[in-house]
Amino acid sequence: MSAPAYSLEAWRRLRVQREQFPRPQEPEPPTIPWRQWFATAPLEIDPEAAKRAAERDYSADVYVANCGGTLVWLVRQGPRWLMFAGSRKPESRRRDFASPSLDHAKRTAEAWYGPPRDGWRAEGPLRGARRSTQVVEADLDGI
Repeated sequence: MSAPAYSLEAWRRLRVQREQFPRPQEPEPPTIPWRQWFATAPLEIDPEAAKRAAERDYSADVYVANCGGTLVWLVRQGPRWLMFAGSRKPESRRRDFASPSLDHAKRTAEAWYGPPRDGWRAEGPLRGARRSTQVVEADLDGI
């Protein structure tokens, strides 16, 4: 019968073997001087990408979609987006989800419930007429 794999003797043999055949040292990545690294050419913005970004409207506090037969609401609460499935009642809130990004929240809802039939529809007050965080939280408690 052979010696156990995790014995003191096996550990000593491994240590001797490592000393006899050391691993090659990996060279450090070269350091680039700041003057070479710094961008010398002017930065340009793609006008088409800027136009597509401007077309997105993220001014609402609530978005709703029918994803795979389930009504899904994305509700802004302070800096995060909460997900409600089936209804806007507090018990319908997905406790395992909160996202700082609306795009991430939409992708997650579509992955969990299916693609939206008619796209996402904005509801709720505009950002310019934002209410205080306490009012928004109070509204969510009464939903």
